[in-house]
Amino acid sequence: MNTTTKDRAVRLGYLAATGLILTETVVGSYWDLARIAYVREVFDHLGYPMYFATIMGTAKIAAVAAVVLPGPPRLEEWAYAGLTFVYGGAAASHLAVGDSPKAWIGPMIATGLTLASWGLRPPAGRRNPLAVLRRPAHA
Repeated sequence: MNTTTKDRAVRLGYLAATGLILTETVVGSYWDLARIAYVREVFDHLGYPMYFATIMGTAKIAAVAAVVLPGPPRLEEWAYAGLTFVYGGAAASHLAVGDSPKAWIGPMIATGLTLASWGLRPPAGRRNPLAVLRRPAHA
């Protein structure tokens, strides 16, 4: 596999992982902030107070903004760390109450997608997932 093909595969992997995790995060944020019935049921089952849904929904939107919008690289790092804690924490919470894999496998996959997006991201200055497939200026 030549460098160009490898670079394209890495960029596509980054785009796929990032697209999936950001979509999940935006939808989850809306669900948390709207406190839909599913969120109320899960939070009740796990023993979390409902105000925690507002905190989580707000944090998820902030993380999406930090990954998508240009800004300080450290802010992006914190966003990825936060998403790792959100999804890893969700999986751990379901495991702690003895839920079946049906409940915790989704958050585990989301944790993996978050780590894949972080690990495959382009060098600083070219990380915007909305523009990652553009050709470099020197090409």
